[in-house]
Amino acid sequence: MSDWRATVHALPRKRTWLLPALRAVQHDLRWIPAEALAGVAAHLRVPLSEAYGVATHYPEFRLAEPAARLVRVCTGVSCRIRGGLDLLKALTPIVGPDVTLEPFDCAFNCSVAPVVEVDGACHGRVNPDEVHRLLSAPSHSSRPPSVGEDSSIQASVQQGAGGFAEVSRHAESLAHRGLAFMVGVGSCSLAVGVADTLQALTEEIRRRRLSARVVTVGCNGLCWAAPIVTVVSPGRESQHLPHATADRIPALLDAVAADRLEPHPGVVSFLEHQRRELTARCGLVSPGDIADAIRRGSYAALSAALEARPEGVIETVKAAGLRGRGGAYFAAALKWEGARKAAGSPKYLIVNGEEGEPGIFKDRHLMEGDPHRLLEGALLAAYAAGASRVYLYIHGEAHLSAERMAQALEHARRWGLVGHRVLDSEFSVEVEIRRGAGGFVLGEETALMESLEGRRAMPRPKPPFPTEAGLFGRPTVINNVETLFAVSLIVARGADWWTSLGKGQGTKCFGLSGHLARPGLAEVEMGATLRDLLEGIGGSLAAGHVLSGVVLGGPSGIIVPPRDLDEPLVPGGRVNPGTGGVVALDETVSIREVIRTLLDFNTRESCGKCTPCREGTARLRDWLDAPVAPDRGVIGELSEVVRLASLCGLGQAAPLSILSALRDFPRAL
Repeated sequence: MSDWRATVHALPRKRTWLLPALRAVQHDLRWIPAEALAGVAAHLRVPLSEAYGVATHYPEFRLAEPAARLVRVCTGVSCRIRGGLDLLKALTPIVGPDVTLEPFDCAFNCSVAPVVEVDGACHGRVNPDEVHRLLSAPSHSSRPPSVGEDSSIQASVQQGAGGFAEVSRHAESLAHRGLAFMVGVGSCSLAVGVADTLQALTEEIRRRRLSARVVTVGCNGLCWAAPIVTVVSPGRESQHLPHATADRIPALLDAVAADRLEPHPGVVSFLEHQRRELTARCGLVSPGDIADAIRRGSYAALSAALEARPEGVIETVKAAGLRGRGGAYFAAALKWEGARKAAGSPKYLIVNGEEGEPGIFKDRHLMEGDPHRLLEGALLAAYAAGASRVYLYIHGEAHLSAERMAQALEHARRWGLVGHRVLDSEFSVEVEIRRGAGGFVLGEETALMESLEGRRAMPRPKPPFPTEAGLFGRPTVINNVETLFAVSLIVARGADWWTSLGKGQGTKCFGLSGHLARPGLAEVEMGATLRDLLEGIGGSLAAGHVLSGVVLGGPSGIIVPPRDLDEPLVPGGRVNPGTGGVVALDETVSIREVIRTLLDFNTRESCGKCTPCREGTARLRDWLDAPVAPDRGVIGELSEVVRLASLCGLGQAAPLSILSALRDFPRAL
């Protein structure tokens, strides 16, 4: 029996396991043959026609066999404007019959654009001169080499014994002191050679017999400086060493030994203009070390909350006014309250880590950098809502995020933080990770539930709302990753702390990319401006270039003109922060082409359930391709129809880019 058959036959014979089964087949065979699809359908007792409908619905599934090697070039806006199309053009004449070459919408490594993926491994900051090297290199994994297992992986606490006090004491007993080199290993840095840096640093420290540890951490947001190493020494301020490529390691260690490290001005500027609260531990905490996370504060808020009423969590978060950070900005505590009061059980919490919008990559950084903060936030939300099961839904190609969340979950389970009677309390909860297979529409909560149930991701009409009848017809809460990252901080520090930030609205994370000197992940107080992000943090554009516009919020966002750079970024304002993607465009970029790229993505990602979205987005895109476009009034009228009449947020937001262009860039149309 082949691997996929063994995996599929081990799954329960329920439709909810359809996506995991199809993923198992594709993982084993690299595509889904008709025979395998039939085998999956038969085992799960799903009609073959419906299994086919699901397999053809999700863009990551392949029903045609690729060649021996698979090369994909990102052509999302961030990569497109940084040379992605040139890379595709350079590769086209040199690939042979043993290579499948194709463009794809986004590698979600926008901060190291342009990106080429070769046999599953991403390569960032690629230029056309390097394409022969990429093709001639042997296939390899983008996983970093192991540098030794963290102390907490094998250690555990007897579940429920001694409560959190014992957990804390045990974590403290595993603490390491002394010099440490924290190597930022995230999706971004893996694409630009951090695996070589990690190996070179480990070997050089061993060769010099230095008394120092090498610790794998997540990206601290300074993607532009990757590979980056942070030097941590007791009693001294941490120092960030940017552009720490493997060949520079000996010189960097010499500088450390001679105490000649100086703060890098770009790093200082990038960090000092931020308000890092959610991201404070990214780049410092080891994602694979639960003891390290606990020593830095993880699960203390959960422990305190479990000693009080669940309603106390709702009241605190409601007083803080925390609104969802997935783009809709709905009050988080109201969802929990609604689910708690709803009749029926079991109740579910779904963590939406799909993040399938090109140009948006903040949630991946958060999961990669500090998985225990997300897990604690999810546990607090489940406790508040009365949920006994949590589904963590992660994008199918966010491999490092899924890997680190799975490791964090396993460690939390061993330490008595997940499962039966958490921390010797009356609260019991199970957490399960599910992987998606692509699909922008999964940002809509009811479409996400359809996917978990093993169906095509198509939105449901409302009411009933998910808090009344959601997953499997039971009360369900869906929260975004960034939203849950804030929960443990609010519960620990109080509502007044959160409302003291961002004019009462806390902080917001943004992924910066495009024509910027310092692309990466930034966190600022709500109400900051695009000028703060682009100039103070992002380092502005290259000398001699001027800003022509900013794509804000990805395909569901708008294009902001330079005159609005000083408008505050607030939900419902003239410049809405949306999902947190910021792509800076210089004067060489065609605004029309950017709009066309965004509309084309929305057209292809439409689930097809409602006519305004299915037909309207395609009509708008085709008008941009026509030799003579219709009158702008006609374009605006159809855009408004799509915005107002579409069933879900995808269709409602799809024409926002063209509507903003009609207002602010009329000559582009």
